[in-house]
Amino acid sequence: MKGKKMKKLFTALMLVMFVSSLSFAQANKNWDGTKPEVYKGSKNFIFMYSPFVSTEFGGAYAGSYSRYVDSNTTDVRNQYGVGFQYFVSNEISLSLGFHFGTGSWTPTWAGATAKSSNTLIGFALDGNYHFKALYGISPYLGLGINYGTESSTTDYTFGLVTGQRKTSGNSFSIGANFGFDWYFTPGLSIGGKYVLGYQSNSAPTVTNTSSSTSATTTYTGPSTSGFGTGRASIMLNVHF
Repeated sequence: MKGKKMKKLFTALMLVMFVSSLSFAQANKNWDGTKPEVYKGSKNFIFMYSPFVSTEFGGAYAGSYSRYVDSNTTDVRNQYGVGFQYFVSNEISLSLGFHFGTGSWTPTWAGATAKSSNTLIGFALDGNYHFKALYGISPYLGLGINYGTESSTTDYTFGLVTGQRKTSGNSFSIGANFGFDWYFTPGLSIGGKYVLGYQSNSAPTVTNTSSSTSATTTYTGPSTSGFGTGRASIMLNVHF
């Protein structure tokens, strides 16, 4: 009895697999491989990808900002956020990386209190021209601009002394893009990009005010700039 039931179950499974195979073949009878989704109206989300370094995906690049270290040193930090790409024509795409962040910190120490808040804003905008695709690869050239800024305010009380510390810094860059997107499966593509450009980092500042001296002191780091090739990026694009 058990043998008959197993035989019927096996027959039913084989029938389901056979019908499914016929349906897949019918739906994809004209499919001749993955083609680049390079056409007006095509869109996708962008994620940073480091397959040989980490198994995690990161946000898209969204500008940089400068931070004060000392009078001789400026620290430049990159920002990452939400990435989106849209094709305005069959050849031209616009991609945006946007970052916004705000936070607060309220520690309590023996005899002292503090309240700190900071805001970060950044974006990266690229316009790329895609050439004729080679199988599943779409090469492109383009231009990009990036901007980022950071500011923070910390109010503190130490005994009878009150004070405030403010920081600010920003960065701007413009460059030429050289890259490609490889559409290795429907709905997904991996992109690689080099950048050749110019970056200008503002002179970051730190301003301290204290009730003990009734004075305001401002420290300024050096402004920096440079021209050359940037670090190559690997992106994972999710099309929808």
